[in-house]
Amino acid sequence: MNHVIILAGGVGSRMKSDIPKQFLLVKGLPLFMYSFRKFVSFSGIGSIVLVVSEDWLSFVQEQVKQEKVDIPVLFALAGKSRQHSVRNGLTALADFAEEQDPVFVHDSVRPLFPLSNITDGLAALETHDAALPVISVKDATYQSCDGNTLSAILPRSELYSGQSPECFRYGDFVRAHEPLTDIELAGIRGCSELAFRAGLRVKLIPGTEQNFKITTPEDLQALTLIL
Repeated sequence: MNHVIILAGGVGSRMKSDIPKQFLLVKGLPLFMYSFRKFVSFSGIGSIVLVVSEDWLSFVQEQVKQEKVDIPVLFALAGKSRQHSVRNGLTALADFAEEQDPVFVHDSVRPLFPLSNITDGLAALETHDAALPVISVKDATYQSCDGNTLSAILPRSELYSGQSPECFRYGDFVRAHEPLTDIELAGIRGCSELAFRAGLRVKLIPGTEQNFKITTPEDLQALTLIL
C-alpha cells in the first residue's frame, strides 16, 4: 500500500500576509488542499498524513472533514525543522505502513505536481531505494564562498533542481533518520539529501517546470492564472 506525508507546514513564509502561504485561499480553496486532492484522486493511496503546526491544526482538520474521503487521514504536529516534521509524519504512519510500503513526502506549496511523479516514483523503487523528481538547471551556475567574488564555475550539465513528491520505502527511510541528532536533522534541506547520506540509492525521475514552489506573491499570481 502507498502512503503520503504532506508537509502543510509550521509558520512558514507569509508573503505579506498574516496567513502562512500554505493556507492562503486560491480560488476559494486553501493552497495545501490542491495537493491533498491530487493524492486522494490516485488509486492505491492507503493513507495520508498531514503535518501541520498546532495553531493551524483545527483549521486543517475542518477542511479535510469536508472532503469526506474514504481512506485514513492522519495528523502530525510540525517539528522544529522540515526534517523533524517529516520524522513526525513517519511516526504517525507506524500503525499503517509496512516495512516495504512506498511513502511519498510532498511539500504542500507545490500544488501542480503531475500524477506521473507518483507512477514514476513507484517504478523507481523497483530498482532503487528512493525517487526524486528533478529538472535540469538551465542557466550558467556559479559558486561564491563569500557572496562577493566568484569561487567556482559549476558544470551545468551535472546540476539539477529537486522537487517533490519524493518517494521512499517506509522501513529504510525511518532507519535513515535514527542515527541523526536533532542538530543534524535540522541541517537537512531535503529528504533525498538524508537518504543519500544514509547510503540509499536515489533515482532521479523527470520533474516539470510547472511543479514550481509557491514562494512569492508572483508565484501565487502565476498559480491563479494556471488554475
